[in-house]
Amino acid sequence: MNEDSVKLSKSIEDYMEVMYNLNEAKGVIRVVDIADELNIKPPSVVEALDKISKLKLVTRERYGEIKLTKKGVTIAKSIIYKHITLKKFLTVLGVDDEIAEKEACLMEHFLSDSTIEKFKKLTDFVDIHKNDKKFKESFIFQS
Repeated sequence: MNEDSVKLSKSIEDYMEVMYNLNEAKGVIRVVDIADELNIKPPSVVEALDKISKLKLVTRERYGEIKLTKKGVTIAKSIIYKHITLKKFLTVLGVDDEIAEKEACLMEHFLSDSTIEKFKKLTDFVDIHKNDKKFKESFIFQS
């Protein structure tokens, strides 16, 4: 997935992911909900939204509606794709689900799209062969 060559900070990527998920879950993006999700105060969210708005990733009206732009949606989906791919990779390795969630969240900000695609290919390969007895025996990780 390409993010139109926009390099965002980890913080802005976290905002994008949260806003997309809120929109999907609630149909609306509100400052208070973003603050709750990120465990920060609403004024910090407003300040970040100003920056994100200047990047043309969201539109917003003061005390009004917050919407992801088309570009914002594309970027948010890319971040979520990375997160899901990394979490799946970590769980294939036998990492506990809770730890895999946290570590995928950390890793998603630093790995290139190309590297993410390599992880995806590997996890897809494992999915295809997971019931093959010889493969399964050779792929068991001991902790």
